[in-house]
Amino acid sequence: MAPPGTLGFVLLLLGAATAEPVPECSGCFPGPGPIAALVAADVIMTLLIAGGAYWLAARGRRAPPKPRPPEQDSPYQELQGARGDLYSELKR
Repeated sequence: MAPPGTLGFVLLLLGAATAEPVPECSGCFPGPGPIAALVAADVIMTLLIAGGAYWLAARGRRAPPKPRPPEQDSPYQELQGARGDLYSELKR
């Protein structure tokens, strides 16, 4: 059994092979109506996509702020000015 859609594809190919060729038209341009419809549809779709994105972004819940971790003592020794007695042993 052929996969679904194969029969339709074969019929489409047969129809295209037996179709009459369309005469060439060097001056066939769409009129202002179809062009205006395309532009209007493009603007409407752009507005719908932008509005949907804005709605989805506004709809999302904002995560609550993370609690700050408790302050820990620094593992480094804090220097308290110039104290010669602390580091005098290093000079010897």
